[in-house]
Amino acid sequence: MEKFTLGIAVLVFVILAGCSQKENHPTKESISKIEASVESPEKSAAEILSDLANQEFSIHADQISEDDYTFMEAFGKAFINLYTGAVAEQVTVSFENYIANKNLRQFTNKMLELEQLQDSKGGNGIIFGLDNEFKKAELKRLDNNLYYLEFPFSNQGSGMSCKLLIQSVNKSLTIADVYFGNKDGVDTLATGHPAVRKLNNPKLWDDREWVDGVMEKLRKYETELLSM
Repeated sequence: MEKFTLGIAVLVFVILAGCSQKENHPTKESISKIEASVESPEKSAAEILSDLANQEFSIHADQISEDDYTFMEAFGKAFINLYTGAVAEQVTVSFENYIANKNLRQFTNKMLELEQLQDSKGGNGIIFGLDNEFKKAELKRLDNNLYYLEFPFSNQGSGMSCKLLIQSVNKSLTIADVYFGNKDGVDTLATGHPAVRKLNNPKLWDDREWVDGVMEKLRKYETELLSM
């Protein structure tokens, strides 16, 4: 009887553990919910941006696997919609659920601020917005827990692209590097031309010399924009 009771207890534990894992693992429903967040006609742009900023992207394992590829693409789309939507709406948003590295987050925040300033002065050659149309993504596995993701997308016929270096930290997807690389884009001016700007180093934004150089370029460009 004791053995039977123990067996039932073990079986219940296994079932509960399996259910818990299933609930925490990205599903088609959770992906659809993320993508639908920018398609709801009932929500204002501010509400959509808030939903995107507060979205969490947890995966089951410590490292990204093939099972997470679709979820990783949804993560990339959500980030792009959040960034480009914030430019268009001229609002500040949080990238904490997308970018763990403080230096990269600081750069992205400043890049957004200057892109908004540039946009307000009519200096952007592309159209920013929330409702982007995405083409097929290019996905490359660079290491056990490091992926390159490139998304061509457009808004009102204005085409652009975003390159992302993605990894998992504490079972959450995070961006290790980002590059829009538009012709007149702030990141192009600060981090380099598309022909030379490579996304393959997850430690790039820990390089103090690199970070200081980029931020100095941003400060100079801000001065130029404010004097226009």
